[in-house]
Amino acid sequence: MDIKRTKVHQNERMYCDNCSTSIVDFHRSCPNPNCSYDLCLTCCKELRDGRQPGGNEGKTSHQQALERAHKEVKGHCWESKVASTSDDSKVDPSISFPNWRADSDGSIPCPPKERGGCGNAKLELRRKFKANWVMKLLKNAEDVTTDFKWQEVDISQGCSWCQPNDSEETNDRKLERRQAAFRKNSHDNFLYCPDSIVISDDEIEHFQRHWMKGEPVIVRNVLDKTSGLSWEPMVMWRAFRETGAKVKFKEETKSVKAIDCLDWNEVEINIHQFFTGYLAGRMHKDKWPEMLKLKDWPSSTLFEERLPRHCAEFIAALPYSDYTDPKDSNAGILNLATRLPEGSLKPDMGPKTYIAYGFSEELGRGDSVTKLHCDMSDAVNVLTHTATVKIEPWQHNAIKNLKSKHEAEDLCELYNEKNHKKGRVRGTLLKKTRNVLVKGADSSEYTKSGKVVENDHLVSTLQDGKGNKLDRAQSCRTSLLSDSVDPGILRSDETEYVPEPLATTELNEVKVASVDHQRNDVLKSTSPRANGVETEQERVQCSSDMISGRLEGKDASRDASVNTHATKDFKGSDKLDIVHGGAVWDIFRIQDTPKLIEYLEKHKKEFRHLNNHPVDSVVHPIHDQTLYLNERHKKQLKEEFDVEPWTFEQHLGEAVFIPAGCPHQVRNRQSCIKVALDFVSPENLEVCLRLTEEFRLLPKTHRAKEDKLEVKKMTLYAVSSALREAKNLMLGLGTSNAEKDDK
Repeated sequence: MDIKRTKVHQNERMYCDNCSTSIVDFHRSCPNPNCSYDLCLTCCKELRDGRQPGGNEGKTSHQQALERAHKEVKGHCWESKVASTSDDSKVDPSISFPNWRADSDGSIPCPPKERGGCGNAKLELRRKFKANWVMKLLKNAEDVTTDFKWQEVDISQGCSWCQPNDSEETNDRKLERRQAAFRKNSHDNFLYCPDSIVISDDEIEHFQRHWMKGEPVIVRNVLDKTSGLSWEPMVMWRAFRETGAKVKFKEETKSVKAIDCLDWNEVEINIHQFFTGYLAGRMHKDKWPEMLKLKDWPSSTLFEERLPRHCAEFIAALPYSDYTDPKDSNAGILNLATRLPEGSLKPDMGPKTYIAYGFSEELGRGDSVTKLHCDMSDAVNVLTHTATVKIEPWQHNAIKNLKSKHEAEDLCELYNEKNHKKGRVRGTLLKKTRNVLVKGADSSEYTKSGKVVENDHLVSTLQDGKGNKLDRAQSCRTSLLSDSVDPGILRSDETEYVPEPLATTELNEVKVASVDHQRNDVLKSTSPRANGVETEQERVQCSSDMISGRLEGKDASRDASVNTHATKDFKGSDKLDIVHGGAVWDIFRIQDTPKLIEYLEKHKKEFRHLNNHPVDSVVHPIHDQTLYLNERHKKQLKEEFDVEPWTFEQHLGEAVFIPAGCPHQVRNRQSCIKVALDFVSPENLEVCLRLTEEFRLLPKTHRAKEDKLEVKKMTLYAVSSALREAKNLMLGLGTSNAEKDDK
């Protein structure tokens, strides 16, 4: 059967008009010249099966649109573009989804006008490639790989190259393994963390052992192999201005669009003011830190043009160029994105810059974060610059008081637990799972007055169960129950509120070094006491005892979650010298995604997003990119579903490799400039294809809906390129053998 070929220009993308996924080859198209409606074969199959093509998740988006239509929303959301239009058709699902079915003979009519078609013709089968090109490609691939035997690898076991040998293991070898999780009976708690200085470009086998298991990889000191070009923000700005001297770039050099992480609204700010705040900090009127992040500056399509030296420096810094080279198909032989033919429209793989403020402690609201999401492709992210903003003691006190106020509001608004009779907020949703009790109490926890409230987490730092004052050591051991609460604000004539114990202290933040697995080695107490009574060493020793006691329990996985590089000197100073990383990463294993989704669906209303309002509903809890799991939620996730991410700090000059399909989130502890690049590795191609199908089921207006990667087309061209190279190699071997025979 001769199938008509659709003519598509080389630099055009062809999408299904129903589900927005890219059309690779065969599809159906409306013959009406005034319509030209295109439908992918997957949607055709769903229609024949009697299902709504493109999935049923669209109904959720309509419900969400109706809910949001009744709210006053100033500004607009950046990270979740689920439209809330005033289209009347969204009110009635029967109008939004008119009756569109396949005919009894399997033919498919063009959809009615409400669905974007003309409703007057039947869709015809079309093709994009040459006749039988794909079939020939598959047959050639089978012929070449007939005698190939795939090496079986047991991914359930740990990497034999990383197994420690206590008698011979050097400090350098220890640094190649960074503990990022404390899962029981697990072989993947440590992440591979090589030094860029000592690995060669062709030394990728060890990397591949971890990469094929879906594990992140951290490469240290990648900037040490470059020319030393400065990534200071003002240097980048000057370079940007120099390349933007033309008239069309003048406005870009004056102001930029940024996102305020407190309410996720877009703001316009003078670029010099933004970078001044990057170095010195900014605050809201109530003294709360203002966390801004630049929105697409410079845009990834202009990064190479506007910052050519920085772009070249970044690419030169990337390790494992077989995977990460974005252009050269010879150098980036394992990056399938380089296999698209010359002149064809290529997906935007970067490099992209991420410039944002940061704060050392987890604020709870307005943190400088990249919310939980999942990338369709693999990615490598390099931290190129950090700046620590000094916070004065008076602002620390203001933050402390505001955090207490926010906690009380959260218990009311997010957990909806308030005892109206007693005027007290109760934390009954905060299930007690740690056996950390006030000394002197037996099986329950006590309020300040000594009254027992079963199964609630209570503030009790100053008195024991009998109403007696605790000494310093005793009160210190109970501080985890109220580490962010000022006891002075809990008066008898005011509302009491009951926060849950946090996995790590917030204002007196305790981090544990896990490179050498010394969990009870406390590194820092970051917030000074307002009254100055307690010395730095006393607080550190106090917190150390507290953490040590908790880690002796059965489940202490999240209490020592974040790695910190620290140097300690108690002999000459009474302070602890700490070097914090620029950003804290949480990367979830791909196999934990179903449980993670289940947890987020269960607790979705316990998060805040646009305008700092509680989240009403979600289309997809990960792909929406509207949720961020703080320490409280990570701990609860561990308790309810036994799911724990890899949690680690990214330090200056470190490159983080993130496998496709791994949900992840990031929080800046300092002002950071990161540069990232996407790539598509053969190991994760199957994941990319699965994610393409997931994104296809999202509503049309969803932020992640469009199939920008076109991984199916990329795969076909990669196979074609690999076959050509294989044939050339075999011809070369044949010629070489023939010459030897002649001799």
